[in-house]
Amino acid sequence: MITISQDKHVFTMSVNNTPAASCRSGDTVVFETLDCFCNHFHDTTAEFGIQQPKHSNPATGPLYVEEAEPGDALKVEVLSIELGPLGVYVSGPVNPLFEPFLREFKVNRIHVENGYGFITSNHKLSITPMIGVIGTAFGEISTSLPGNHGGNLDCSEIKMGSTLILPVFMKGGLLAVGDLHAMMGDGELGENGLEIDGKVTLKVSLIKGKAIERPMIIELNEFGIIGLGASVDDAVRDAAHHMMSYLINEVSYTPHEASMLIGLASRIKICQQVNQSKTVLLSLPKPLAHIAPA
Repeated sequence: MITISQDKHVFTMSVNNTPAASCRSGDTVVFETLDCFCNHFHDTTAEFGIQQPKHSNPATGPLYVEEAEPGDALKVEVLSIELGPLGVYVSGPVNPLFEPFLREFKVNRIHVENGYGFITSNHKLSITPMIGVIGTAFGEISTSLPGNHGGNLDCSEIKMGSTLILPVFMKGGLLAVGDLHAMMGDGELGENGLEIDGKVTLKVSLIKGKAIERPMIIELNEFGIIGLGASVDDAVRDAAHHMMSYLINEVSYTPHEASMLIGLASRIKICQQVNQSKTVLLSLPKPLAHIAPA
C-alpha cells in the first residue's frame, strides 16, 4: 500500500510539482490530507482573518502514475474516506446572500463522531464525507480553482463508492487530493463545507488513449459530466454540450436521441456557485449513457 502523508502537499495543480510518490496502474494509494485551512483553526485561539495561513486548499501529492501520458485518462475509484475528529465551518458575510444578516466572521469548531457532526449541543447532522479537490496537473492553476483537469470541483458526489475519470495532460498525470468535507450543502452557499482533515484511499488505474474534455463521475446508478462556467447557466450549458458530444460520439446515439435523453432523464446538481468558476454535475441513469472504461 502506497501512502502519501499530509506534509507532502501542493497549492497548485502544476506541471512543475515534484511527485511525492509513484504508482502503477491499478495500485491502491492512501492520501492523508489537511483541511482547507491547513488545520490552522484546530488551535482554539486562532481567529479568522488574523495570522491565517498564507495559502489555502492544500492538496496532498502529487502522485505520478507510471505510463500515463497526455491523451490518456485516470480512473480513480474512491474506496474510503476517513475523517478526523474536528471539522471547521467559518460563518460570516462571505457573499451577498449572508451580508444582510451577518456582519462579522466566526470560526465554528464542530466535533465529528459516530457518523454525526454536532452542530450545537442540541443539534446534530449526519455526515456525508466527500472530496472537494481532486485533479491532475494542468499548466499552473491554483488548487482553489476548478477546471477540465478537475481541481476544486466541490461536488458532493465525489464520495466513497464513486469513480472519477480525469484527463491526463502531462507525463505521469500528477494526481493530487485534498479539501475533504464532512458535509456540504449543494452549491456551497456558505463558501465552505464542514472542512476537515482525514485520509482518502483510492484505486488509481490508467485508461490509455481515453482523451476526455471534462471530468466524469460514475456512481452506482448514474453517470455524470462536470460542467464549468463563469455563471451557473454557463456551467449548465457546458455540461449539456459535453454530455451531448459524449452520447453521440461514444455511445452512438443520434443527436435527436441524445437531446431527448438529456431533456427527459437528466439530473442537474449545482456543485458550487461561490467560486469565480462555477461547477455543475449533469447526470443520466447509467444504463442509458455509461460505457465502462477499460
